[in-house]
Amino acid sequence: MEGGKVCEKTVKCPIYTGLLASNELLIQTYKHLYCENGEAGRAKCKRYQVAMKAGSCPPDILPNSTQSVDDIIKRMEKVEMRCVVS
Repeated sequence: MEGGKVCEKTVKCPIYTGLLASNELLIQTYKHLYCENGEAGRAKCKRYQVAMKAGSCPPDILPNSTQSVDDIIKRMEKVEMRCVVS
């Protein structure tokens, strides 16, 4: 589904599956701009970009995050290191 209109990550994406259930307008906006907007949406979605580069994305990252993909991944690596050390 790489070239499809709907992102292939929607099945497990907390944004698409209702993480923001208390704000239906925001969910629908994100879905329209990112999840259901084909390659253009995926090109703008930080969640998609991080998942493609790192294999997963933290659930608290929004599609329009101001953090860079590399900064998000660095934060993920720090969390993993803390878990290994603990």
